[in-house]
Amino acid sequence: MGRLQRRHIIEAALWLIFAALAYYFSFRFEKSIEIYKFGASGWPRAVILVIVISALAQLATQYFIGDDGNEEVIGSHRSSEEEQEPHDRAYFLRMAGILLLPVIYAYTMDWVGFYISTPFFAAAVIYLMGERRWKWIVGISLLVWALLVFVFTVLLYTGLPTGNTRPFYDFSNWLLVLLR
Repeated sequence: MGRLQRRHIIEAALWLIFAALAYYFSFRFEKSIEIYKFGASGWPRAVILVIVISALAQLATQYFIGDDGNEEVIGSHRSSEEEQEPHDRAYFLRMAGILLLPVIYAYTMDWVGFYISTPFFAAAVIYLMGERRWKWIVGISLLVWALLVFVFTVLLYTGLPTGNTRPFYDFSNWLLVLLR
């Protein structure tokens, strides 16, 4: 216990200040909407709440566990010689893929929509981050997709892009009718 360092407190403080400012500015567009009981500021405030909870959870984790547990897990498979070697070509290709993937995701979302492109995007990110077990990739991708669809479509009643291409558009609309 008590393993907090100054940088942990500063990071949490910056996130909490950001959340406070975002909450303050959310009152500028607080308007009621007939079909949505939480109003126009409902889903931004939900995201702000997630930021606050995450910042406090990270601070609590650092306080109770500290960095010691993470270093053992992350660095346990590498020797000190491997850590000093320069990154190889595969590393730079993977980083380029990770940076390019959100651009591709945003570009394809116009055609196929959120409901189709998101699980593939999540799977690609998980794969590029190093996971190679396909059961885990598919399972986590579908779990993330289901959580996002539930939060935005069912809880927040927010319209997500359905795509412009015919079979994807039809599937997205069928899914929306099923969920709402």
